[in-house]
Amino acid sequence: MSAPRPMRKDEALAVHLLAARTFTELGERLHDPPSPPPRPERALIRISQLIGRDPGGAWVTERDGELVGAALAIERDGLWGLSLLVVDPEHQSAGLGRELLARALEYGDGGRRGAVILASPDARALRAYARAGFAAHPCFRAEGRPRGVERPGRVRDGDAGDIPVTDRIDLGVRGAPHGSDIDALLRADCRLLVIDDRGYAVVGGGAVRILAALDEEAAVDLLRAALATVPFGEEIGVEWITSHQDWAIAPVLDAGLSLTVDGALFVRGDVGPFRPYLPSGAYL
Repeated sequence: MSAPRPMRKDEALAVHLLAARTFTELGERLHDPPSPPPRPERALIRISQLIGRDPGGAWVTERDGELVGAALAIERDGLWGLSLLVVDPEHQSAGLGRELLARALEYGDGGRRGAVILASPDARALRAYARAGFAAHPCFRAEGRPRGVERPGRVRDGDAGDIPVTDRIDLGVRGAPHGSDIDALLRADCRLLVIDDRGYAVVGGGAVRILAALDEEAAVDLLRAALATVPFGEEIGVEWITSHQDWAIAPVLDAGLSLTVDGALFVRGDVGPFRPYLPSGAYL
């Protein structure tokens, strides 16, 4: 087994396939089938975005020329995040994940003020992040077919030209802008919803991908607008609802979605108010 090495751009598809295989096995082990993996083209946009913008946080481990582990860490104005950490099911519990996490944590360490990890319910992952000095906040996940949801009139559709708006909201909520990460989401066929000067949401692929607002009233309207975009009969997921995001509970229940306990948000250091905020699994 080789030591972790930097991830190459041409390994994006292999990393996607490794992640899909790993999360499928996790769902089977927890008797909780995961959501269908993203379409390869969407996954490649995400992985390529992070390799290009955060090459120092992109690591892989291989055995006999095959990738068996991968980590993607990001850094945005002193806010660090773990976007992905996976080890092939056949090679788990051998220390590979620990080595990859150590390399990922080194990225941006010199100027870091805060750090965020969105964790699956895997007991080993939860233990590793807690032992790394992160505070755990258990999460709800809401999912189902929305019904009876009307889009608030003040929510408008946005586009890449609104990234200065999303950056201003991000600075108020988490102290760091997403910048071109929002454009990457839009290139992956996501939809941007905006309340000018108050908040935004990104929705697509059957999930609310990010929601950030400067007040709870705007956050609730954006969440309702995101639920209203779902075509009749289709499902949507809303993840990473901690006790600090209790404003999101009423809108998802009013829409007929069900709540389950699912994973945890881990934070360390200064991550800003982080409320009202539903983080992105890919871009934190």
